[in-house]
Amino acid sequence: MADTEPNWLRRIASGAVMVYGALVIGWGVAHALVGDGYWLIALVNSFAVYLFAPLPLMALVAAVARRQGAWIALGAVALLFLGLFGGYLTPLSPIAHAEADGPALTVMTYNVLYTSTDGHAIAATITGAGPDLVAFQELTPRLAEQLGQEIGALYPYRTPLHSACLAEVAVWSRYPLQFESVDEDVTCRVCPVVVTLQRGPVRVVNVHAWPYTGIDRESVERSFGWRQEQIELILDAFADQPEPLIVLGDLNSTPMHEVHRTLSARLADAFVEAGWGLGHTYPAAGGRAWGHPYPSRLVRIDHIFHSDAWRAEAAWVAAWDGSSDHLPVVARLRLLDDGAAGGASFALPHRDGIMAREGDGLEHRQAVPD
Repeated sequence: MADTEPNWLRRIASGAVMVYGALVIGWGVAHALVGDGYWLIALVNSFAVYLFAPLPLMALVAAVARRQGAWIALGAVALLFLGLFGGYLTPLSPIAHAEADGPALTVMTYNVLYTSTDGHAIAATITGAGPDLVAFQELTPRLAEQLGQEIGALYPYRTPLHSACLAEVAVWSRYPLQFESVDEDVTCRVCPVVVTLQRGPVRVVNVHAWPYTGIDRESVERSFGWRQEQIELILDAFADQPEPLIVLGDLNSTPMHEVHRTLSARLADAFVEAGWGLGHTYPAAGGRAWGHPYPSRLVRIDHIFHSDAWRAEAAWVAAWDGSSDHLPVVARLRLLDDGAAGGASFALPHRDGIMAREGDGLEHRQAVPD
């Protein structure tokens, strides 16, 4: 067959594939060695999945190049993609639960956005998913009052709101719970509770991780450092607590960030275990930034983690309420037969270090039904 492409076109095509491969593999090496330690890499980690979007186009370009080096570079990129994200796209196989007699708990993490005022739509999203427990972030007193009127009877056990917080984390539950007060510097961002199931108590920690404070070097390094410190403290503070553990919330971190890696070393990501797809939750709707449009569901920053006392049976992204900038995440977790002994822990985040605590560091209060 005659060679229909001129040599210069094949050289350009081969060079384009090689440059693309070098950039992506270079990021992969930097991600493995540096993590979020360098601010530009940390920012790229936020949107790393999109580094692989040109793969189909690059396959066509490699076909034009018809050079072994181009195919090797493309194959390396494809293998990196499968290693990092292939599990999200693999069809779920049925899991045989030998220990399926334990109680199930369906939990939802839901950043409702502090400017939201449509309690009816948010209540509809919650009832549509049917969780036993809802971990709110950015809940305001006004919205809490509306939701109390809409679904208060379904969730009679609720953590109190604090006058110092304009918007905060809170837990609403079908089951009795004890809430644990924390240092005032993190009251608005961390809410640990002990929920009483028929099998016994389980511990749930609702976290709203420190947000991004800018995209310049100083802001990125500061906000990434605060988030990492926050999660490390959360994983250390309750290391000696025996209750089965769930950590969930708006973590402002994608699966490529060190926060996720730190949590995954100790706990299981329910969506990775029992969900399908990329599970992106933010932003809930598209918009414009600096005059340029952007699509919805760019990243996954809302997560549900659990200790090995649990097994995730299902996980999914719930419907949009029409006002929040996040989509809720829901997971059905099954407590294993030996779950009572399967505790884990977390530490209460404090921007300036570990907080001073009295006694065991937590003040327990019983939530009574409203």
